[in-house]
Amino acid sequence: MLPNQKLSYCTGILLVLLKLVHTQYEYLEYPLGYPYPEQEQYTPPVLAPDTPRIQLRLAGHKRKHNEGRVEVYYNGTWGTVCDDDFSIHAAQVVCKELGYQEAVSWVPSSKYGKGEGPIWFDNLQCTGKERTLALCPSNGIGVSDCKHTEDVGVVCSDRRIPGFRFVNTLPNHVEHSKGFGI
Repeated sequence: MLPNQKLSYCTGILLVLLKLVHTQYEYLEYPLGYPYPEQEQYTPPVLAPDTPRIQLRLAGHKRKHNEGRVEVYYNGTWGTVCDDDFSIHAAQVVCKELGYQEAVSWVPSSKYGKGEGPIWFDNLQCTGKERTLALCPSNGIGVSDCKHTEDVGVVCSDRRIPGFRFVNTLPNHVEHSKGFGI
């Protein structure tokens, strides 16, 4: 074989391989008449006027953005949630309320450190379908026999709900102690 023929032969083989790789990974359309899956779009929950307005956040140490101690802002104060009767269903409500698609797990016994303030929720009995943690049956907001050693944490999936926007936009800052010049 002549050098030009070898080059032509090698180029031909490379083109065939490239075509095979492209065919293997190319986007395949749905067959005609087959409906495309609908993209889930976020619609803010409509809450009854008497539903307590709360805001959630994930806090604590040694954590990623999608995990942490569950903290609740209610009545002008940040507090926590007790791990008594907490379940993956309650974690699901927390994660969705924070804009994540789902809960991966939950952790008891203040794994992310002890919180401060009131323990706003204890003995939550969520089904996972509630639109806010405030709608889950519990002892009542602020009715708890827990200590902060029982603060619950959640791990949410990395995936966000498409188009998610916070509805209960309450002040989300940490109060600084007086005397620090802040």
